[in-house]
Amino acid sequence: MNILDGVKNISKIVRQYNDLELNQQIIDLTQQALDLINENVRLTQENEELKKANDLESRIIRHKDFYITLRDDEQEIHYCTTCWGKDHKLIQLFDTDRCVECERKWREANR
Repeated sequence: MNILDGVKNISKIVRQYNDLELNQQIIDLTQQALDLINENVRLTQENEELKKANDLESRIIRHKDFYITLRDDEQEIHYCTTCWGKDHKLIQLFDTDRCVECERKWREANR
C-alpha cells in the first residue's frame, strides 16, 4: 500500500464520524503527501540529469587546439570549449572558424 492509498483508507473511516475538523486534517495530510511525491519525482529527475552530466564530463577530452572531443567517439567530432565550459552544451564545430552558438573564433584561439 502506498501513502495515498493509506490516506484514502483513513479518509473513508473518518467520514463515518462526520468530523469536519478531522476531515480537514485528512485533506491537509493528503496535500502534504502529494507535495512530497512531486518533490520526490523532481529530485529523481534532477538526480538523473546530474548523473548524465557527470558521465558526459568524464568522457570529455580537451585538446590544446581549443576544442574538445568525446572519449570513444569514432568520428572524433570537435566541440566548442567555450560552450561546454559556460553552459555544458556540446556544440559541434564545423569547417568554419567560428562556433555557430557563441561565435568564438576557435581556430585562431591557439595562435
